[in-house]
Amino acid sequence: MSNYRKKLLLLKIRDTFLTGLFVFIPIAITVWIVIWLLSFVNNLVLPYLRFIIPIPDIPGIGILITAILIFLIGLVAQNYFGKKLIDLWDSFINRIPLVRSVYLAVKQLMENLFNTKGKGKFKEAVLVEFPRKGMLSIGFVANKVDINGRLYYLVYIPTAPNPTSGYTIFVSEEEVMHTNLSVEDATKIILSGGLVSKEKITPQ
Repeated sequence: MSNYRKKLLLLKIRDTFLTGLFVFIPIAITVWIVIWLLSFVNNLVLPYLRFIIPIPDIPGIGILITAILIFLIGLVAQNYFGKKLIDLWDSFINRIPLVRSVYLAVKQLMENLFNTKGKGKFKEAVLVEFPRKGMLSIGFVANKVDINGRLYYLVYIPTAPNPTSGYTIFVSEEEVMHTNLSVEDATKIILSGGLVSKEKITPQ
């Protein structure tokens, strides 16, 4: 075999390997994340329930029990009695200083991120220079405030891939970059760690 044909063969092998790599890595990462999530959910409730009742060691039983439990909590929370119980729980939590701050912050953030009714939802997704000049971060506009006659945006900057933690900063009106990103699009970018994103983000 001539050197030219050997080079062509090596290039073909390299291209084939790279094609397989580009296909394999997203699949492998997705499978790893799914397995981690399933394992986390499976062990969320199951070990505690086994102290009360005997539960057989069936693959996925913890996930099923957790899903049923969440559904039952949702059913209870939708009726009058359940709402009263939640009010009592909130009242109890409000008496514990440190726990109160964490609980209320996470609760309000979840309502803002996943509320589809519009009320209390983040107004828009924007880009701001954070944590330094020249570096852009996704932020959610929570409110607008007047400070010494100057308009500031209260922007929540979540961390990836866990949006329940982040920073709340005051940004002057002229330093906020409005774009074509919707709150849903921005949330997808954060949850995926940037793997899911628009090909082009344009200022508005």
